[in-house]
This record gives sequence, structure tokens and C-alpha cells, in this order.
Amino acid sequence: NSFYGYVMRRGARWYSMEMAGVVTHKGGSIIRVARQLVERIGIPLELDTDGIWCCLPKSFPDGIEFKVKGEKRPFVVSYPCSMLNAQTHHDCENPQYHTLVDEKTQEYTVHKECSILFELDGPYKAMILPAAKEEGKRLKKRYAVFNFDGSLAELKGFELKRRGELQLVKVFQSEIF
Repeated sequence: NSFYGYVMRRGARWYSMEMAGVVTHKGGSIIRVARQLVERIGIPLELDTDGIWCCLPKSFPDGIEFKVKGEKRPFVVSYPCSMLNAQTHHDCENPQYHTLVDEKTQEYTVHKECSILFELDGPYKAMILPAAKEEGKRLKKRYAVFNFDGSLAELKGFELKRRGELQLVKVFQSEIF
């Protein structure tokens, strides 16, 4: 998301519509592959350019703990993120990453690197996704997510957050959320 925003900004050093297209295509591809993995174990609820909201079975392992010698706390690895990151690393590793070793001789080492990572947010108590007018269609980028204490964790796409909307609609939605 941040790289797309940068290459799309006029005046940026690497401004490029072509690069923006490549970033968008690759990002969409990563999310589609991630959705396929999520569908094998749970239900994807909302796909966005920078993540997936999903519902996983309660029995699905959230984290795996490793006891490390000399450490009081265990090292915890998020199982869902590990699955998604392993696939993304396999598909998106850059084999042409250069690191300067010797400035005097301008010697570089070439290695592989992937800096695209999934992170886990949640779990949350509930997610509200408004229904579309047509059956089988979903409203994209419109949802409300609630923490277990009932507080609002995230709100996206509602008039409450938009400028220029009717105050009546904003008041109504603020009463709901």
C-alpha cells in the first residue's frame, strides 16, 4: 500500500504509472492466493488491498509456542501468518537484492529477500458487513469491527466517516456504532 502510494504521487522520485500497475497486479495476486489458503480452513469475510478479514474455526491453532533455553517467556509464532508468509515468500522472493559489502571497491553481495509480510490482528467479537441490494453481491470496503468489550475497533466505508454527508445519516450511524 505505501509503495503504491509513493509511485502514484506526482513529483516522487520513482513516480511511474507502470510501476503502480505492477504493484496493484502483484498485490491483487497475493491477496487472491491468501484467500485460497484461508478458504481451506475458514471463511474469508472481506478482502482489501492490504489484508483479509476472516473467520477461522475455534479449533484452529492461533499461535505455536516454542520454549527457548535461557528465556523466561516462550517464543510465539502466529500459525495463520506463518502459512500466509511462507506462501508469499515462495511467490514473491526477490533474487536480485544487492547489499554493499565494500564501499571502496563497490563490491556487492546478491541475495534473495522478501519484505512482504502478513500480520495478525484480532481476534474480535464481531464484524458487521451490510448486505448489498442484489443477492450474491457484497458491498466492498464497508464494515464495522467490534472488540470483545463492545468498543469499535475499526469502521470503514460508512457515511459517519465521510465529509459532505447528511448530518442526519451521520447521527443515525453514530448511534449504531
